[in-house]
Amino acid sequence: MFDDLLASAPASAAFREEYARHEFLHDRRYIDASVQEGAFHVEGSLRAPAYYTLVLGDLNIEGTIDLRTSYDSGGLFIVIGNVRCEHFISEDSAGVFIDGDLHAGGAVVIAYSDSSFSVVGSLRARLLVGNDQWASVGSGAVIDYGIGYCAALESDGRSGIVRPLHDEHATIQALVVQPQEEGWPFDAEEIAKRIRSGEPLFK
Repeated sequence: MFDDLLASAPASAAFREEYARHEFLHDRRYIDASVQEGAFHVEGSLRAPAYYTLVLGDLNIEGTIDLRTSYDSGGLFIVIGNVRCEHFISEDSAGVFIDGDLHAGGAVVIAYSDSSFSVVGSLRARLLVGNDQWASVGSGAVIDYGIGYCAALESDGRSGIVRPLHDEHATIQALVVQPQEEGWPFDAEEIAKRIRSGEPLFK
């Protein structure tokens, strides 16, 4: 059912090409899946309802979209439509594909190993925590603060890097989170923990 609905969905050619590049995510024989047909609005937060989630329509979450599930890692989160939320938290080894725009009023946290994050439209967020994981975007990005960057979808045949408007130093100064002494300034799980508990990120 999951594959049949995705195959018949009104997805863009750019989405199809980008999704096809990630064949390692396509084995769903032993994992649960959830499909939401039509636009979906939640006044609070949304935790991924299944290891594989497909939304066929715009997704409007007033709180946080959180891909953490009962599994240790992995998962697939696909939206054929635009996404609006306050925060978006990915997961280790997870694949995120949005065939539309992603606008987050707060943070987009994607600094998880072996993960991918693709937005066919534009990406807008106040904070990007990517570290060495980047977001692939089709129509550009505007990020106020962040550790990391966005890159053009490979399927677009374009090259280009979009970095946050404020650099790493300014980001460290703006956040209430204490930076780490070694490695990347911020750990994704520390940021995610604050978001889940409702603690502020900015001073």
